[in-house]
Formats: sequence, structure tokens, C-alpha cells
Amino acid sequence: MNTEEAILANELDARSVARADTKIDDTLLQSVVWICEHYKLSRSPDSLIAGLPTAMLLSPSLALKALENAGIVGGMVERRSNELPEQLMPIILLRKGGGGCIMLSRRIHTNEENKRELRYQLIMPEISADAVEMDHAQLSEIYAGFAIMAKPQAKVDARMSATLPETKGHWLFSTLWRYRSYYRSAAIAAVLINVLALASIFFTMNVYDRVVPNQAFVTLWSLAIGVTIAMIFEAITRFTRAHLLDMAGKKADLVLGAMLFRQALSVQMEHKPASSGTFANQLREFESVRDFVASATLAALSDLPFILMFVFVIYFIGGPLAIVPLLMIPLIILVSAAIQWPLAKIMKENLRDASLKQGVLIESIEGMETLKAVGGESYMQRRWENFSALQSANSMKSKRYSTLATGVVTFLQQFQTVILIVVGVYLIDAGTFTMGAMIATVMLAGRATAPLGQVIGLAVRYQQAKAAMSSLTKLMEMPVDRDSTREYLANPPLDGQLSLKDINFSYPAPPMKPNPPVLTGISLDIAAGDRVAILGRIGSGKSTLLRVMARLYQPVNGQMFSSGLDVNQIDPADWRKSVGYVGQEARLFYGTLRENVMIGSPNATANELLRVLRLTGLDQIAARHPSGINMMIGEMGEGLSGGQRQLVSLARTLLARPKVLLLDEPTSAMDSQTETLFLQHLRRAVEGHTLVVVTHRPSLLALVERVIIIDEGKVAADGSKEQVMASLQAKEKADRLQQQQPQQPEQQQPEAAAQQGPSAPIPAKAPPRLKKTAQPEAEPSTTHSATTSPDQQTAAAAIAKRAPAATTQATIAGEEK
Repeated sequence: MNTEEAILANELDARSVARADTKIDDTLLQSVVWICEHYKLSRSPDSLIAGLPTAMLLSPSLALKALENAGIVGGMVERRSNELPEQLMPIILLRKGGGGCIMLSRRIHTNEENKRELRYQLIMPEISADAVEMDHAQLSEIYAGFAIMAKPQAKVDARMSATLPETKGHWLFSTLWRYRSYYRSAAIAAVLINVLALASIFFTMNVYDRVVPNQAFVTLWSLAIGVTIAMIFEAITRFTRAHLLDMAGKKADLVLGAMLFRQALSVQMEHKPASSGTFANQLREFESVRDFVASATLAALSDLPFILMFVFVIYFIGGPLAIVPLLMIPLIILVSAAIQWPLAKIMKENLRDASLKQGVLIESIEGMETLKAVGGESYMQRRWENFSALQSANSMKSKRYSTLATGVVTFLQQFQTVILIVVGVYLIDAGTFTMGAMIATVMLAGRATAPLGQVIGLAVRYQQAKAAMSSLTKLMEMPVDRDSTREYLANPPLDGQLSLKDINFSYPAPPMKPNPPVLTGISLDIAAGDRVAILGRIGSGKSTLLRVMARLYQPVNGQMFSSGLDVNQIDPADWRKSVGYVGQEARLFYGTLRENVMIGSPNATANELLRVLRLTGLDQIAARHPSGINMMIGEMGEGLSGGQRQLVSLARTLLARPKVLLLDEPTSAMDSQTETLFLQHLRRAVEGHTLVVVTHRPSLLALVERVIIIDEGKVAADGSKEQVMASLQAKEKADRLQQQQPQQPEQQQPEAAAQQGPSAPIPAKAPPRLKKTAQPEAEPSTTHSATTSPDQQTAAAAIAKRAPAATTQATIAGEEK
């Protein structure tokens, strides 16, 4: 081992080195897979944990979510092994130290000593698929005392879907309904709170009517002690209600937050909002919904049903005085309803402005280097201040309406008190009312209208939450990569063969403004082990075609097959493990180099990690850094060059050992020396794998045997590298000769002659598709001249004649080398 390798090996922690040649056996995940197979629900491990926050081993809570992904209802219980119900077997047993196994059955066995003992039939996933038998003592040594019982969900018969369509719960309300036990207990607490609140009112009435006139101090102290006890219980009950609502809100918040983030990551790429800021703001608006359903709001709403109770008590004490709150309550409700419509309009505009403002913020932060380089700070500052002004104006409008409504409600409550006192004085003078009854009536009326006043204060938050929920509902209704109701093939036998039949693709657009097609009638057959280059001008659809192959985009129509299987029958998680895609822009995330490489393969062994690091040359980069493989990488790959970022992106793809490699300009940000070394390593890495590479660099043609030309979203040429390059070279020479022919005098225009380029693009009528012929593989070489001829390099460069200057210069550099 050389010095660099030794330094790199020292950076791997003891756990990784200890398992250098062995995979971690996630027996709990294997148990979940076994349960799925038992119930005829074929699922691969990758599809079960897709989108789950797994790190190394599956936790029990994530095992329940994995079962839910497979359409199985599960629950974890704490039971002794001899108490587990046999009718629910097989059952997953959680083991001491982590992991799981399957209990198939339990029986009573009579041993040689004629004693009866329990025997268990178990499946130990790490040992064998066959059942093993253990006695109670042996099982007690491994059983942790917790078990997961699971049964498949009942499904509606397809024949009943027309008459009895299956209803899907709302993403928010169905989640809140899961914690209804908390809300039910909080409702009981609300009853106690409002009933106990009557104690202080009756205490006041009795003191004024009985204690004061009769100087009954013993009665006074008895009443005081009683009302104090009631007030203590009321305070405890209020705290309990708030705690119950907080617990329900916390649990729902975690579930909803995870659900929304999972949905955001699962949205099909072509349906993702164009603005990242708008997309991020949609998720941020969940805070508005969460705040509205917080404990304070629900506590105020839980007091609303008791308005009628307080009005009835007023009628019981004061008789006709109950008419006053009965008249005031509709007026307060009317005021609340009157401001809802303008507030709804304002909140929608405010949400729109906040999304635009968030978009400007994210664009500015991500493009700060460009803004500084070109002096674009003023432009973005102007946009930011414009959107801030709009948002501030809408905020002022909403506060104005809210303040107006609150003022009107406060006036009505105070006016109600005045009316009750005036009428009460006349009733006292008539001898039909008492001073204590009048005071109690005023207190009850205030208590009856208080919840309505709190609801008025929530009007702005309600409309804000309503607008946010509408936006989030649109997010939850966006099409996703994986259809949860569909049965996919588990562990499909993919060998790297791809077949595209009449693929068409265009980006989604409004119905009246359809987008032009990006791909039209693409039909290709790529055999397992083929090495194919896709060439074409910028904007011809090459990268889009690669994304369609990776199933990042869904074609509008057409079919794609792999190993004879329609790819729509393959789970997207399984497909992306078999088909590795490396895009043009290497997107890295904040964290260490190790975390960025292992982001998609957290269970990779140390040897597998070292293999891809050496293969891509990242081992040398890590060895030169004091922290080695644990070197920190900033957001967007800050701290690494463009070429190094591409190496990391390629390494994370190779770590999964895909059958197919889809590379989109993999060396566009590399210098010539790095590119040469990279091509040497890549040649070994793609041995036995299917390779499809999009490039403008002639050097990459040394890796391929077949070339496909894409022009305006269509296949313009397809054949062996030599045939296609010869055809392009002939076309280039013909175009050059045609340009050199003398033109007629009347057709010669100085302006046109000055603007005419040295070469012409690929004509609308493309060369005929060429039949692929078997060609001997070129010998590995570190120079371009030994793998591609100068004519082939010139022909490849001609394809990108219309490319921007940066791309053209990169191509020329490749030719000169």
C-alpha cells in the first residue's frame, strides 16, 4: 500500500474497516421483505425503504413505515413470547442488540423427561430461509420483548370501483384524525373547564345576595374555599387540555412535515414548479397551517359550543336578559363573516408575493458569484424591494381589516354590558332582580361572547392557513414517480438492455399554450454491454433523452423496455439502482466527502468505497486533505473545483454498481490531464456494463462503439462510430465545397457574406440511419490520437458548431490535445 492509500485507509473508522469485506445484515429489513413475500406482495428492499430516513440499519418505527409502503398495516406491541396471538402469526420479533426475526408458530412439546415445554418455529434471515426451532430459554436470549404484528390492508374490489369508488382521506384531516384520542380527551377537558368556570360566577352572585346583607362570614369562607378548589381544578384542567393539544400537534406536525417533504422529493421532475423559491415557499407555508391548528386556536374553538350553555344560565338567572347576548352573538358572527372575503383575497396575494420574494432570495444566494461578477446586484435588489413592498402593502391591508373587526367586536361586547346593567337596574327597582344576579348576568354574558372575540382575532391566521393549505393541497396532488396503488415487479432481472419505442416528450404547459415537443418518435435498441455516444447540437434533446432513460422524465407517449420488461412494471427505486445517471451539473450537498459519495448507498462496505475512490481519483484528493475522506464540502460543492464535483457525482453513481451508466457531459469541467486519467479508469469501470454518454468532447468517443445523432428531437443518424463519423465528415466536406462555389452577382450581398459561417448545421433532411456493424474494440490508450482519428474528431466537433463559445472552445481544446 502506498502512502496515499495508507492515509486514506486511516481515515476510515474502525467500524468500516471491520466490515471491509462484508455487508451489514439488516435482519429487520429482511424480515419485512419476508412478510411481504408471505402475503404475496413482492417488494425489493430498495423499494421498501425508498424515501424513508434510513441511515444504516432499519429502526422499528421505520419498519412500520416500510410495511405501510407495501400496503401492510402493522403495529408494535410489548408482549412475552408465550403471549403473542397465534392467529396473527407470522410475527416479526425484535431482537436484543437490533435486528429482527420471524415467528412462524408456537407449540407445546413433550420432551424426553415427559415434561411439557414451549417450542417456537422461527425464520432467522441472516442464517437461512428455512425454519429453525428454539425452546423458550433459547428464544428469551435473543427476544427483546417487542414484536411487530402485521396484516395486509383490505382492498376494494375493482368491480366495485364504479358504484362504490374508494375514497382517499385528505392529507391534513386524515392525519389529524389519527390522533383523535388526544382531541377527544381535550374536548372532555373543555367541558370541565367551562362547567368549573360557573363556580366563580355563582360565588359572586351568592356573596352579593346572601353573605353581604346577612353578614354571614361562615358562609363566606365556605363559599371561598369551595370556589378556590374549583379554580384549582380548572387551572389543572386547562393545563391538561393545552398539553393534550400540544402532544397531538407535535405528533401531527412530525407526520405532516415528513409527508410533505417526501411528496416534494417524489414529484415528477417535469411537473416540478419552475421556481425553486416558489417550491420552497410552498413547504414553508405549512408553518401557517401548523400554527393555526396549534393548541391556542383549538382551545378557543373548543369553547364555542358552550356559548349556548352560558346563554341558558343567563336565562335561568335573569330571564328576559338572555335576549341581549342572543342578539349580540349574531352581530359578532356577521362582523366576522364580513371580513372573510377581503381577507381571503389579500392572503392569496400575500402568498403569491411571498413566493416570488422567496424565489428572488434563493436565486440571489445561489447566483451570488455571478451577480458580483456582472454587477447584477442592483437588478436583484430592485426585484426584492418591489416584492417586499407588495407584501408589506398586503400585510397592512390585512391588519387594517383585522383591527377594524376587533374594534367592532370589542364595542359590541362593551355595549352588551351597558345594556345588561341598564335593564338590570330597572328590574332591581321593580323588585324582580337582585344585585348579585345582575353582576352574574354581566359575567356570564362576557363569558358567552369571549370565544367569539378570540375567533375574530384568528380571522387573519385562518385565511393565511386556508391559502397555504390550498397551495399545499396542489403539491400533494402533483404526480409522483411511484404509484403507491400499483404492484411492481420485485428484483427484476435487468441485464442492461434498453429499448425505446416511439418516445415523445414535451414539458407540461397550460391547455391553451402547449409547449413544443422536445423528443419526437425516438426509437432505439441498445443491447446489454453496448457503448453508445449521443451527439447533437445544444438544445437538440440529448440531455432530455438521457433523463427519459433514467425515468426522471415520463414520456408523453411511447414505451421503454429493459430486458424484455416494460419499465413501468419496475419500481422506480429498483430502476435507479440498476440505471445510474450522472447529469451535467454535479450537485453536491453540505457534509463530508464520504457522506456525499455514500448518499445513495449508505450500507456500502469500506472496500467498495475505496474502489470507487480509486476509480475516480478521489483517493488522491482525499489523501491531500488533512481530514481525508471526512473533508467538509460546502453547499453546492463549495470548496471543490468543477471537475472534482463531477468526480464525486460519478463516484456516488458507480458505488451502486448499476447495470447501465447514463453520463451527460461527464468531463465537461475537467482539464485534459484529469480527463485522460478519468477515461482510463472509466474504461475499466464500464467493462461489462451498458454505457450511454452524451458529449461534445471527441476524446470520449474512444470509449464507444456506436454513435447516435439527435437533431431537433429526432434520431438523425444511428450506426457504428466509423460509419457515422465518415458520413458526417463527407457531409462537412460537401457543405464546405458548396460554400466555396462562386455565387451569382445578383445573389452576392455583402451583409450576408459577412455573416455566413464557415460551416452549416446538420440539414433538416438527416443522413439515413446506418446499420450497426461489429467493430473490434480499440486498444486502451492515454492519448486521443490512438483512439479517434483526426477526421473523426473534426466530424464530432462539427456537430457542435452552433454551440456557445465556451462549449466550442472546450471542443477545440480536445482537438488540439
